[in-house]
Amino acid sequence: MIHHIAIGTTHPSQLAAFYLKIPGSTLIKEHFYESGSIRSVWIQFGSILLMLEDGKRESPKNLVFTLETSKVAEWKEFLRSITIISRTDFTLYFQDPDGNGLGVSTYPEKLSPSLEMS
Repeated sequence: MIHHIAIGTTHPSQLAAFYLKIPGSTLIKEHFYESGSIRSVWIQFGSILLMLEDGKRESPKNLVFTLETSKVAEWKEFLRSITIISRTDFTLYFQDPDGNGLGVSTYPEKLSPSLEMS
């Protein structure tokens, strides 16, 4: 079972603003250095915690979200606000502002044509 995924970034607050637009996201906590600058932002996605950490830009190849049936309308709205960079029969791929690979997947069901509006 995965506890959390950490992504390194030079601007955690700005990256957090992007991730908090993704349907199903919840801000959990912000951590600060003694200087008062942001050290990390923790965002919950279901059972997975995403930690956006100040530092060198590092991430997994792609972080792929599940398209929950109850969130289809929210995903459609979100997908209209971004650029899809590639797709398969099951997954739409896009990037966060740092260029990290993200996606949303309906696997094992094929993507609905109505979802591919961006």
